[in-house]
Amino acid sequence: MLALIAAFKLFKAVACAVLALAAFRFLQPDFAAAIEHWLESLRWLTRYGIAARMVDHLLGLDARQFLLLGLVASAYSLLYVVQGIGLWRGRRWAEYLVVVESGLLLPVEVWELAQRFTVFKLGILLVNLAIVAYLLRLLRAPRTP
Repeated sequence: MLALIAAFKLFKAVACAVLALAAFRFLQPDFAAAIEHWLESLRWLTRYGIAARMVDHLLGLDARQFLLLGLVASAYSLLYVVQGIGLWRGRRWAEYLVVVESGLLLPVEVWELAQRFTVFKLGILLVNLAIVAYLLRLLRAPRTP
């Protein structure tokens, strides 16, 4: 089970790294202009729903916000790499780190779910609850060297 959680953390690390790289690319004016033009051409596909809101939000960000997004995503990517490798190698400190990090984010996830319920948010909350519960049970169990 630890290997599965480790793989999940490493997947999240890759996703955050991709997000960080994209955010840093948006700091380059030529790239940002090309993406804005491309997204504007897709408006007819995204007239309704979350895709349209995401495009509108993305086009409304400024350079400072892209920089902040890139830095935060990079920090999370590094955190998830450390957690994933630590769990993969069976390190107890990694279990504590995941419990603390995930536990601290649970209230935020509950608040997000209460603000706007989606099945996706509920699924993420349930996965994180299961991970925290499993790791807490594992941390309480006596270990043999």
